[in-house]
This record gives sequence, structure tokens and C-alpha cells, in this order.
Amino acid sequence: MGKLKEKISAIKNHPKLLFITGLAGILLIFLSGYIPKVGKATAAKPSGITAEQYRVIIRNNVRDIVKGITGDENPTVVITLESGIRYDYANEKESDTSASSGRETEENRKATKQSYITVREADGGEKPLIVTEMMPEIRGVAIVCAYGDSPDVAQRIGDAVTAALNITSQRVYVSGGIYSEKR
Repeated sequence: MGKLKEKISAIKNHPKLLFITGLAGILLIFLSGYIPKVGKATAAKPSGITAEQYRVIIRNNVRDIVKGITGDENPTVVITLESGIRYDYANEKESDTSASSGRETEENRKATKQSYITVREADGGEKPLIVTEMMPEIRGVAIVCAYGDSPDVAQRIGDAVTAALNITSQRVYVSGGIYSEKR
């Protein structure tokens, strides 16, 4: 403790050193606003991807699979989706159960109040806190490609697509094009 008092008195006796120390402290406070905060809880933000962009990404991935299996440089791939992107929001539920009885009737009432947890944005607005973002389910995949009429090739494409997209084989259709015989 004595050494600390000596250092403080040494700083007090040197005004330039006191000024530099104060300036360094102000600079550190200013810079702390630019340092990312680790472990700080933040609101989940949507990925910024639309359902259409998601569909295009899936289509391009399936095209790459078909190109890899058949060598066809321009397969036709159509992807259909069940719905748009769905979000689960953080919420609070309050339940109130009350019972009342009369001479001839007994009545039970249950009321549930649900409110969403919101977060304040930098511009002062509020938005609901997103807990989960769920991409749309794939309804079906149709593929027209070279050698798609071959049962072996169609099976290999179907197996690869069902494994990659985690969908059932009933959701995948593979066919050869009108020119597949000439290739």
C-alpha cells in the first residue's frame, strides 16, 4: 500500500505526467465504444435472406449435384417451397384460472395473456425478439437432365438430393429431357 501512495504522490508532483495519464484515460474510454463486447446478450437478427433467395440457393446446390452425377452442364431444376420463412418470437404468457360455484352450476374460467418481448433498436423503435428463424420446408424438387431417363442415374440423383435436403423420395422427380437420347 505504501508503494502505491508513493506512485500517486510522484504523479501529483509532475503536472505533465498527470496530464498524460488523464489524456490516456479519456482515450481509453473513447476507444472502448469501438471494441466489440464479448458475451453481451443481443437480439437475434433475421438472416436477411428471403424465401426466394433460399429457393435459389437450394436450386443451385441441386444443380451442382446433378452436374456432378451426370456431367450435364445445364440441368433444369425446379424447387417448390411450402411457405415463407417463419419466426418464433420470445413471449411471456400469464395464465389465470378461476373457479366459481353457484347453486346448480360450477364454472371454471381460464384466461391466458400473451405478450411479446421487444428490444429497442438504435433508432428508438422497438421490434419483437426473434428466438428462432425457420427456413421454409421443401415441397418438391423436379429435375430434368441428361441421362435422367436411366433408372440407375435417376436413382443416384434421387438418393443424393434426398440426402442433401433431408426430404423423402416422394418429393423428388427425375426425368430425362427430350434431347437426352441424342446426348
